[in-house]
Amino acid sequence: MSAAESTLIQAGVQSGLIDQRQVADLQLKAKRARKPLLDYITLTGRFPTMALYRALASIKQLPFVEHRHLTVDLDLVKKFPLSTLSRKYFVPAYYEGNLVMVVANPDDKSPIELCKRVLNQVSQIVISDVALIEGIIERAFGEQDDAIVDAIAFFNTLMKECHLRHVTDMHFEPEEFGMRVRLRVDGKMTEYERPVSLGLREPLISRIKVLSSLDISEANMAQDGGFSYRVDGWDLDEVDMRVATIPARWGERVTIRILGQDTADLSLAQLGMPNQILHKFQQAIAKPYGIILVTGPTGSGKSTTLYAALRELDSDDLNILTAEDPIEQVIDNITQVQMSEKVTFSKALRSFLRHDPDVMLVGEVRDNETADTALKAAMTGHLVLSTLHTNDAVGAINRLVDIGCPRYLVASTLIGVVAQRLVRRLCKSCKTPYQASDKEKNILDSHEAELTLYKPNGCALCLGSGYRGRVGLYETLWLDNDLEKLVADGATEDELIKVSQQNENYYRLWQDAKSKVNQGLTSVDEVMHLHASA
Repeated sequence: MSAAESTLIQAGVQSGLIDQRQVADLQLKAKRARKPLLDYITLTGRFPTMALYRALASIKQLPFVEHRHLTVDLDLVKKFPLSTLSRKYFVPAYYEGNLVMVVANPDDKSPIELCKRVLNQVSQIVISDVALIEGIIERAFGEQDDAIVDAIAFFNTLMKECHLRHVTDMHFEPEEFGMRVRLRVDGKMTEYERPVSLGLREPLISRIKVLSSLDISEANMAQDGGFSYRVDGWDLDEVDMRVATIPARWGERVTIRILGQDTADLSLAQLGMPNQILHKFQQAIAKPYGIILVTGPTGSGKSTTLYAALRELDSDDLNILTAEDPIEQVIDNITQVQMSEKVTFSKALRSFLRHDPDVMLVGEVRDNETADTALKAAMTGHLVLSTLHTNDAVGAINRLVDIGCPRYLVASTLIGVVAQRLVRRLCKSCKTPYQASDKEKNILDSHEAELTLYKPNGCALCLGSGYRGRVGLYETLWLDNDLEKLVADGATEDELIKVSQQNENYYRLWQDAKSKVNQGLTSVDEVMHLHASA
């Protein structure tokens, strides 16, 4: 059996996951909603059941294990009766080289007794989530009788986990004897604790392809699609998903991007921009014409920044049109156009000019035609917002020139460039203060005798990672008359940086990184990759 509901709730209370004062109210609401109490508690608190098992492990002073910590011998699992494993929720495995019993209920001593009787060995117990134990049992004892139904239920359960963990991407990776599922949380890949059996693999892939309107009979070519999904049994908004499949050695690999997860209502003020950047950015988007670019690598939050900027504008007084691929968030009172083979960014922009626009957003400047159209639109009385792939703000100017844009046109239309990155935010519940070393003070350009920084520790709320959520790091370059002349004359990046710093129009990424480390929002380790380029 799994741990009793009351035991998990008490563990949640003791660890700070659950407010004791709210338990009675949550019980009443769950009863009225006809939902399992644990489901209601985790949905309300926005944390997975795994967090409660982690809390229980901490209280019992036992190791909590994930799939990556274990070596599983399926033949060893099969030595135990399926009915017993399924009823008691335990499996044997190897942890740090030692035989252990992975249990969901540490108060039940029968797995230890069974280990003595079946294997003639004495083992210790470690705690894990029920989903991991169920997945190992399923893999050991073969295919399910109704795999299609299981695929539907499995995917719905996985979508619940994605909501609770703030997942942005799901990766379904086929293996010889099943499939591994990995989730991207706060920019990092983490393995989903329930392995997928060989019998469930194909029905699950078919389920995703049916939802995405892909050809389920075609497994030897890459396919792209998408769908909207509403979690069954939970009162959540529908989410849009972008799907890509590709044939791999052991079957089709599927990647799903969950669009707009947790960013649909963010304003510019909530993004974490320093006040000096926020103020100038708000001034920039209030201008009647010109182009503003947001740069950074894939997954750096560029689209989130642009959507927040659009929400800052008065869509009742302005005619706003966007060209996107894909449309990640729906914004009221704005015309949003999805790109396709027939409608490209450049074609959409040219068409927009015949629709009396005030503001236009183009998802990405990829080629000369799009860049030229965007800059000329900015020159003829329109505000244009877009993204560009460059490493820093100053690099956007040379990138536009490399694409084929005349320097005079870039100089006369470019309002400014925002470069950004995302780093993990330290978990507020468990971050630990410490005194910075001399090396860290040198890196952060600190002259304080004692500098207090924070490092990750790991708790039930952050699922042991020490981080929860992400925060943006920002760099900006704003063009004034001096910079416009330099750009038109072909000045080097170093010359642009020198003059813009003198005019206080350049704020570097590393400045923001140092500030957020000193504020205790993130750790030194999270921003070290930016130090070399500072």
